[in-house]
Amino acid sequence: MNRIFWFVLLILMGTNINRLSAQTDIDKKIENLVLQKEKSLLILKKTLSKAVYDSVKMKKMLIMSRENNYPKGEIFANNMLGRIYRIHTDYPKAIDYHNRAYLLAKKINDTISQIYSLNMLGVVYRRTDAVKSALEFHNKALNMTRNLKSIDDEILENIAISHNSIGNIYALLQKEDLAQKHFEKALEIEKKFNNKVGLAINYQNLGMVVKQKGNMDEALKYFNKSLSYNEEAGSKLGKIICNNSIGNIYLDKNKPEKALQIIQPNLKLAQEVGDNYYLSEVNINLAKVYIKLQEYEKAKELLNNSLKIATDKNIPSHAAQAYQLLSTIYEKNGDYSKALEYHKKFNEEENKVLNEKNRQLVSDIIIKQIKLENKEKIEELGEENELVKKKLVQTKKSFRITLLLSLALFALGLVYYKQRQLNNRQKVLNMEQDLLRARMNPHFIFNSLNSIKMYIIQNKPKDAVSYLSTFAKLIRNILESSADKEISLKEEIETIKMYVKVENTRFSNQIDFKLNVSDKLDLDKIKIPPLLTQPFIENALWHGLSPKKGEKKLTINIYPKDDNYLVIEIIDNGIGRKRAMEIKKSRTFKRKSIGIELSKERLKHFSKKHNQTYKINFIDLFDENHKPNGTKVVIEIPM
Repeated sequence: MNRIFWFVLLILMGTNINRLSAQTDIDKKIENLVLQKEKSLLILKKTLSKAVYDSVKMKKMLIMSRENNYPKGEIFANNMLGRIYRIHTDYPKAIDYHNRAYLLAKKINDTISQIYSLNMLGVVYRRTDAVKSALEFHNKALNMTRNLKSIDDEILENIAISHNSIGNIYALLQKEDLAQKHFEKALEIEKKFNNKVGLAINYQNLGMVVKQKGNMDEALKYFNKSLSYNEEAGSKLGKIICNNSIGNIYLDKNKPEKALQIIQPNLKLAQEVGDNYYLSEVNINLAKVYIKLQEYEKAKELLNNSLKIATDKNIPSHAAQAYQLLSTIYEKNGDYSKALEYHKKFNEEENKVLNEKNRQLVSDIIIKQIKLENKEKIEELGEENELVKKKLVQTKKSFRITLLLSLALFALGLVYYKQRQLNNRQKVLNMEQDLLRARMNPHFIFNSLNSIKMYIIQNKPKDAVSYLSTFAKLIRNILESSADKEISLKEEIETIKMYVKVENTRFSNQIDFKLNVSDKLDLDKIKIPPLLTQPFIENALWHGLSPKKGEKKLTINIYPKDDNYLVIEIIDNGIGRKRAMEIKKSRTFKRKSIGIELSKERLKHFSKKHNQTYKINFIDLFDENHKPNGTKVVIEIPM
C-alpha cells in the first residue's frame, strides 16, 4: 500500500511540475513579446496559441502592455479577452473589450488592428442576432481593406473573416446566392493558407446554404468535408457544429435514430467546450430528434435547458426555436391552451430576430455597398485615364491625344450613364418593393393567419371561416389594386372596412369603429391612390389604441372640402402621439413604419398630375383636463 501511495504521489507531483513549467514558459513568452514590442498580429497569435483562451494570461498581458507602453499588446489582449467572453456568451463584456481594442487601434492609427477589432465586433453582434449592426461592422472592415495599397497575409485573413461573417448574415436573411458568393471568397483565401479551421468553417457554411436551397445530398458532402478538416485540426467546437448539421440532414430524411446517434455525443462535447451558444443549439437539435421519436418529456427537458441559456445569454433565435417546438409538443398532447401560450412567445422572440426594420436596414446597407463598389470602379477608371493622358502628352502626337481623350471621355460618359441607369432602376425597384411591403405587410399577414389558427385551436370554426373569408377578400382587393395607380373612392372605402374588421378581430372586437361618408360624394367617379389610408389607420390602431386601457374608438370621416378637394379624417381616442413615441423609444427593437412616408410620396406624384397640392395634418387631441385624448389625422386630396 505504501508503495502505491508514493507512486501516485510522484505522478501527481510530476503533473503539477509540468503544468507549472508550461505556465512559466507562457509567462516568459508574454514577457518577451511585450519587451520586444512585437508588431505582427499573426506572430502574436501563433506564439501565444496556447494562452489565447486563458483569461488570466491575457489579463496579465494587458497589464504588462500598459505598464511598458505597448499598445499593440493591449489591443491584442483586449481582442482575445473579448473572444473568450464571446465563447462563454457574456456578450456585453465581449463587446466592451473589442470596443476598447478598436478605439486604441484607431488612436495609434493601426489599420490592421482596427480591421480585426471591427470583425470581432461583427461576430459578437451576429451571435445576438443584431444583424444590422453585425453587417455594418463587417462591411466597414472590408471597406478599410480596399483602401490599402498592399495586401499581406494578416489582411487576407481578415478579409476571409469578413466574407465568412457577411455570408452567415445573408444566409440568416435567406439571401442564399449572396451568402454563397461570400463563403466562396472566404474559402479561396483559406485554401491559400491551407488553414484547416478556416476550410472547415467555410465548407460547413456552404453546406448550410446548399441545404437552404433544398439540396440535401450536396449539403451532406460539404458537412462531411468540414468534419474531416475539423478532425485534422482537433477542433471540438467544429465537430459540434458539423455533427449538428449532419444530424439535422438525417432528421430531414426521416431517420431520427441515425440523427440521435450523431447528435447525442454533442451534448457532452458542448459541455466540455463551454460555449453556451452551441450548448443551447445542441439541446434544441436533440429535442427535435426526441419529438420525431415521440419522446416528448425528454424533448421538453432539453428545450427548457436551451430556453434558460437563451434568455440568460440573450440569444433570441434559440429562444424562438425552443418556444415553437414547445408549442408543437403541447399541441400534439392536446393541451391547446399551453400550445397557444408558447406560440405567442415564439412570435415575440421571432419578431426580435428578423423584424421589418432589420430587413429594411440590411437592404439599405446592401444597396449602399453596391453603390460604393461601383463608385470605386469609376474612380479606378478615372485614375487609369489620367495615366493615359500623361503618356499621350509625352508622345506629342495631337491626333492620338485627341482620339484617346475622346475615347476616355466617351468611356467615362458611358460608365456614368450606366451608373445613372442603375441608380434609377434601383430607385424604382425600391419604390416598388416599399409599395408592396406597405400593402402586403408580412407581420399583418402572419398575425392574421395566427388569429385563424387561434379560432381553430379554440374550436370556433364559424368564427374562423368568417375571419378567413374577410381576410381573403381583403388580400384579393390588395392584389387587384396593386397593378393600378388609382382606384375609386368606393373601392378604397370597401378595403378600409375589411382591413379594420380583420384588425379589430385581433383586438377581440374592443374597438368601436364608425365610418361616415358624405352623400355629396360620387364614390365611383372620385379617384385616389390605392390603400392610401391604410398606414394612418394602422398607426391609430397599433400605436394609439393598442396600448390604451378602457374604451377604444376609431372614427373615419370622408367629405368634400369644396369642388377641388376631398377630406379624409382618421380620429382615435388613444394614448396620443407623445406617449406613443415614448413607448417606441423604450423598446430595444424598434420598427420604423415606411407606410406613411410612402403615402406622402405617392400623394406628391398624384397631386402633380392634377397641378394641385395635398395636405396632411396631425392634430393632438386633449380632454377637458388637458390630458392627451387621441390623435386626428386630416388628409386633403385633390379631386
